Amino acid sequence: MALTSFIVSFIVLISLITLKVIENKFGGISFLNKIFSVGDLFLNNLIEGMYLRYNYYKKVLHLFIFDFIPSLVYEFLVKSKDYVARRYYNSSNEFRGRRLLRPDGSVSNFLERLSEDK
Repeated sequence: MALTSFIVSFIVLISLITLKVIENKFGGISFLNKIFSVGDLFLNNLIEGMYLRYNYYKKVLHLFIFDFIPSLVYEFLVKSKDYVARRYYNSSNEFRGRRLLRPDGSVSNFLERLSEDK
């Protein structure tokens, strides 16, 4: 594969040098000048398009890294904090008994049963 690529590149390079020598010897060849100018225009447009595409994806990547990922991580942390708080609250009810909220504070289930028995 490398040998084939080298041979093709070498043939193209020799043909370009030969065409340049012929052009210098006999003056400008209009047919070749038109082909080369079209090729130059095509390559310039291709390079400009690649440059614009590079800047576009650079901006998108910058927004993704510095705006989207931190907000996603923050949202995940808030949701996980709420989940842990909810699990902690539910597990605390299982360890200490059910708690009832009263206007003057919370009362455990054991104290509530003691006050009802009297």
